[in-house]
Amino acid sequence: MWHWLKSKLTPTRDYVAEEAAAQIRAAALLQRSTSPSQWLKEAWANDRTYEPRRSNASAQVEAIEALYDIRIPEDFRAYLCDVAPLSDFMDDVGTSWWSIENVKNVPDECSRPPGKINPKIEMESDKYLIFADYLIWCYAWAICCSESANRGKIALIGGMPDDFVADDFRQFVALELADSRAIH
Repeated sequence: MWHWLKSKLTPTRDYVAEEAAAQIRAAALLQRSTSPSQWLKEAWANDRTYEPRRSNASAQVEAIEALYDIRIPEDFRAYLCDVAPLSDFMDDVGTSWWSIENVKNVPDECSRPPGKINPKIEMESDKYLIFADYLIWCYAWAICCSESANRGKIALIGGMPDDFVADDFRQFVALELADSRAIH
């Protein structure tokens, strides 16, 4: 009886079709010549809860680089300096974008690992900066700032297991704005 009732109350969704549509939306964004920072500015322009930074944040970005002995990838640097919210901001998809003050490397944010560990990420976790989380830390996303082959890749932290979900910040933002399940 319960299964029958639940099937009547739960709307059926075609997740395959939804993801295909999200991938098309992401591909359209990636075709644009504008930057991921510009896409986020446009997406958040009418959101009254988003409060942009009031000043240039390059000194804060340089402080993060010095603290963790890293070099931040350029498109992510541009985001931090121009678009990162003044205080943590949750978009309409449930992603909390962190203010610069809250961006930390994996060991500083996660004193103990939140899920299964991917050895490729764990080896250099001190070079990954967590910059956003999903629905109050169900899991988070971090960008690799090392000089390894993984430089610029976005990793899902706290997933089952941790894994790479985007080749760079540009691809991550396109997938996020398209509401793709590929980054979750």
